[in-house]
Amino acid sequence: MINPEINDRWSEKCGEMITVNNVAFNRVTFVRDGYEFPCIFSLERFVKEFTFVSRGQGNEICA
Repeated sequence: MINPEINDRWSEKCGEMITVNNVAFNRVTFVRDGYEFPCIFSLERFVKEFTFVSRGQGNEICA
C-alpha cells in the first residue's frame, strides 16, 4: 500500500484527479482539480477510493 504524501497526485474511479494537501492523524486533506475547497477523508477511506498516480514535486523516492 502506498501512503499518501503532500503534493501526491491520485485519481478517483471516474478519472477525476486530486492533489494531497496534508496527511495527519489518520486524515487526508486534498483538493479536487477545478475546485478551491479542501476535502477530508479518513486514511482508510482515501486509499480505498483513490488510485495513486504520481509523487508530487519534492517527494521523489530515492533508490
